[in-house]
Amino acid sequence: MASLLWLFKADLLKNRRTPFLLLHILAPLSAAAIFLAYYSYSPWSDTDKVQAYLQALGCALPTLIALVCSMAAEQEALAGHFQGMLALPAGRTRVYASKLLVLLFYGLCAVLLAAVMFGTGFRFVLNQDNLGMAFYWSSALILSGSTVFLYLLHGFINLRFGRGPSIGIGIAGSLTAALLLTGLGEGIWLYVPFAWAARFISIWTAISSGAPLSPAATQADTGALVCAAATILAVPLSFLWFQRWEGRSADN
Repeated sequence: MASLLWLFKADLLKNRRTPFLLLHILAPLSAAAIFLAYYSYSPWSDTDKVQAYLQALGCALPTLIALVCSMAAEQEALAGHFQGMLALPAGRTRVYASKLLVLLFYGLCAVLLAAVMFGTGFRFVLNQDNLGMAFYWSSALILSGSTVFLYLLHGFINLRFGRGPSIGIGIAGSLTAALLLTGLGEGIWLYVPFAWAARFISIWTAISSGAPLSPAATQADTGALVCAAATILAVPLSFLWFQRWEGRSADN
């Protein structure tokens, strides 16, 4: 445990002055600022504004996760062609766990920043909020929890195949998430990891605001079970795969 904590701290320090950290700060701040500026004169209802913003975050996360996982993998590739991950005396399991925890930590902080900054501005600057700040904290946890699987997926894709396939799949995932928010997603979104964040946050917003629930809300429990089961299964599988991984060829 002590060595894992040391590795985690070291990985945090490694990213302190990199674009990786800037992306996790500037992206959520920019998103909140752009939507708040638009909502200052938009005629939409308060609930529709909040839901649209959170849905946009949910749809953007597959692409953003692909991007940050690619940045983390390229950083390791440039710093000795992954030897920092493969040859550290702390052991592969701890090294991989540290990298994963850092990605999840930064992701959680970025989503919290995006949700809370928007909620603060919407409530105290635009005076249009009626959901309360606890709603935005809960929303950030829902968005983060439903995307853990994507971090595991893109971690594998980047280490095995490289940046190009990961970003391509991430963009396709964002488009798929947006498409499955429509009626086309009914009965399907439960089994598509890219759609979990956007769908769960839509259901949560409707429940919190007292708005009429869509048919997808009746599938929320099943979707949560599928999401949790897939994520729990993916964790040990990813660790087992990393134990056998021997690096990536230089042309990937």
